[in-house]
Amino acid sequence: MTTQLDPALFCAHPVNGRTCDNQSSSHERGALGHPFKAPEAQPPCAEPPPDDMWNGKEDATRPTTDLSSAEYFEARVRALEGELLDSAALDNIEPLEPVITDVLYRDTLARVYGASGTFKSFMTLDFAGCVGSGMAWHGQEVTQGPVIYLVAEGMRGIRKRVRAWEQHHQRKMTGVFFLPRPVQAMDPEWLVLVELCRRRKPALVVIDTQARVTVGIEENSNTEMGRVVDRMEQLRGASEACILLVHHTGHDGDRGRGATAVKGALQTELGVERTGKGLLDTQIKLKTGKQKDDEELGDVVFGLHQIALDGETKEDGSPVTSIVLVPLNPVSQPQARTGQQGRIEEIAAALDAAKVPVDWGRDRLRHKCSALGIKAENKLLSEVADFRKNRANHLSANLSADLGGTGQDE
Repeated sequence: MTTQLDPALFCAHPVNGRTCDNQSSSHERGALGHPFKAPEAQPPCAEPPPDDMWNGKEDATRPTTDLSSAEYFEARVRALEGELLDSAALDNIEPLEPVITDVLYRDTLARVYGASGTFKSFMTLDFAGCVGSGMAWHGQEVTQGPVIYLVAEGMRGIRKRVRAWEQHHQRKMTGVFFLPRPVQAMDPEWLVLVELCRRRKPALVVIDTQARVTVGIEENSNTEMGRVVDRMEQLRGASEACILLVHHTGHDGDRGRGATAVKGALQTELGVERTGKGLLDTQIKLKTGKQKDDEELGDVVFGLHQIALDGETKEDGSPVTSIVLVPLNPVSQPQARTGQQGRIEEIAAALDAAKVPVDWGRDRLRHKCSALGIKAENKLLSEVADFRKNRANHLSANLSADLGGTGQDE
């Protein structure tokens, strides 16, 4: 006799003073823990569930037609059966669509983590600026699209960071829209954010930081963070965007802080590490900790470049400054997207990282650049030498090479 599932056995309403799902013994339960018996062995309580058992309950999948509970259950079984795919049908599943090639993908969850002071928010702002404006991200192609950026912490510093990025790249950070406050993931307002993103259809949504949108949640609890992941999945499903969380590291420093439930749900996880303390010797490394279904990007190393914002000064007359990240390892490749000034700054950053003295002239720099694999003509190297000397004089007169004064190193 073929064993069939009876929808009545899934109800927990009392019948004859008993609860149906407590009637069967452990050997009568299926692999998922649901009780089952052959039809001839049904207990007296196995009567159809009441037709009004769905009344007052929210269920977006419940048909609007007038079905009994047993009929509805059967319809759901048939619908679920229709979702089964054979091997050939797997070819109809669309591949991941990159937002930034080999880095971030649409319709996925992703996370960037790093210790405090590793410039991880500068990294995500750089992602956002490139995606919104359609500019390649340091050699990696992007799929241009709108970006929604939740500035859940550090709101007062975001304007300077954006202006520095625009000044460095000589273009506006178009296509990026900032929400200068947190929206709590477990509050009703989260559903408002979900609907907003459903309507705007961004390519990328940045949540900076995870901790600031999960206030009151026990981040070490897989149960509680599992609910947060579900809220993030709601946002992803509605927007079809890459949902990028910014997070802090735990005590060991080599992974995101808190429950493992979050990492299990991620398509991509990127780690940010910092070495050095001052402006000239600091290096920022972006490494791929997880790329679930695609090729991992190799480590990318950045230096720091301090930007004095045009036309802005403090009350004491000193310039208003911020930081941008400049790549160190791909510097030998042409970087036309940043213009001549950007190329000068990138070569200067590479020389700084190699601890080349700032007073070296063109000829000495030519030999050093050759050893470092940096290709540059004499005219460009002369400009690099002048840039480094002028910057050193500017720092000594007005600024400090110590980053402590920027107040923006997250």
